[in-house]
Amino acid sequence: MSSAMHELSVISNNVSNANSNGFKKSLVAFSDFAGGLLPDAVESVSSGMGSFVEQTRISDGQGAVLSTENITDMALIGNGFFAIQNVSDNSVSFTRNGAFGLDENGFLTTGDNHRVLGAPLVDGAFAPVAGGIETLFPIQIPTQQEDAVMSELQISKDGKISARYGEQNLTPISSLTLGIFSNPTGLKELGNARFSATEKSGLLTLGSPLSAGFAELRTGGLEQSNVNVTDELTAMIKAQQQFNGSARLMQANSDMVEKLTR
Repeated sequence: MSSAMHELSVISNNVSNANSNGFKKSLVAFSDFAGGLLPDAVESVSSGMGSFVEQTRISDGQGAVLSTENITDMALIGNGFFAIQNVSDNSVSFTRNGAFGLDENGFLTTGDNHRVLGAPLVDGAFAPVAGGIETLFPIQIPTQQEDAVMSELQISKDGKISARYGEQNLTPISSLTLGIFSNPTGLKELGNARFSATEKSGLLTLGSPLSAGFAELRTGGLEQSNVNVTDELTAMIKAQQQFNGSARLMQANSDMVEKLTR
């Protein structure tokens, strides 16, 4: 019953976030409770001792991409996460939700003012990522330069961000940087489609979109959740039947004990 309740809570969370951008559903793994400790565990007729929740892990399946035609909306197709920084404590988290915008200071931010991180320019030119997460800086796109207002913003498929001011040539701004983990299912879920690194998530590797092993960046679109509502509702029915069946067994056992002790 406890296992079924846990599965129902996970399924409910998946269904409630079916329309959340960049959301990754959770999967539950169960194991037989102490079955391998019994001498008759190898026998095919051995009865089980119940189940327990072995782990709840994140599914890293790809979600569908919804076109928005907004240049600062970005979707990832493949492996990788956007790196974002909380301005209040400078903590870094990772997300697949690319619904970004520009704040009053020109910083590329999420809806709740977390700043998107990227690789800085070197001598005014784009450069590959060199070092760890501490070498990244918030991406700031000035709205004007030398009394000229920004007239165009370009974000290429490899993450290079450039801006045009007035009739001038394109000016390099920054390179969007992605992070991939050796075991993304070990990430800790923080809410709002965000994750933090853990010991289980493994090694963090930084790189640019379209690099070997990294996702393709698609601007003007948002990745939807990877939740299939039909599959989730089917799993919910199975979990409910498991819970109800276990409850009836407990009630039958209680009735037998009551009759024997009269």
